[in-house]
Amino acid sequence: MTREAVVEIHGLIAGYGRHQVLNKLDLTVRQGEALGIAGDNGTGKTTLFKVILGLIAPMEGNVRLQGQELDTPRLRRLMRCRIGYVPQLYTPGKMPVSVHDAVLMGRWSMGFGFFKSPTVQDRQKVSEILQEVGMSHKEWQPVHLLSGGEQQKVSIGRALVREAPILLMDEPSTYLDHASQAEIIELIRTIQLKHHLTLIMISHDPEHLEAMSDRILLLKNGRLEER
Repeated sequence: MTREAVVEIHGLIAGYGRHQVLNKLDLTVRQGEALGIAGDNGTGKTTLFKVILGLIAPMEGNVRLQGQELDTPRLRRLMRCRIGYVPQLYTPGKMPVSVHDAVLMGRWSMGFGFFKSPTVQDRQKVSEILQEVGMSHKEWQPVHLLSGGEQQKVSIGRALVREAPILLMDEPSTYLDHASQAEIIELIRTIQLKHHLTLIMISHDPEHLEAMSDRILLLKNGRLEER
């Protein structure tokens, strides 16, 4: 049985100002699929993520998430709540933010913010996620004192706590030591399969993607092609 298309992109042209980075790009990602996108630095991988996240609008073409076309700023903002995002590097800064509170920030757009405190259910969900990513034993430690691998687990937890069906990961294991890379790769694959997440990862290292992906595409000259 063919699975539902969760991300659909057709004829996408995107870039900055008059500079085109993506050129007539097409992409379909189905529910529960783990897709890896490889490509050298500067080929447009991050630009593609910005389009999916609704941070930049296409110059041409259309983008659909779960059947909804992202054709207005309001829709791009609303659909962003259905995406969990793990950036290339987690930068906790020097503020003494605990692991719990750093992950809790992932639920910021889900009913609480400056004028509404998180609920008991919000905090319970954070504790559940920390257990899942193996960080419950450091729940109240400051994030900036953690190792690189531990900080990446916090970043993954912050994306998961949104309970979003789509997960985007930017170089999730590239800048870690070898032992941490292996641990993060195994964690990502386990979580993706357990929750049936639609996962898109980008990396300049195809070997890392092979361990986490059902298929891999290559971004080259502004378009995606089979690797």
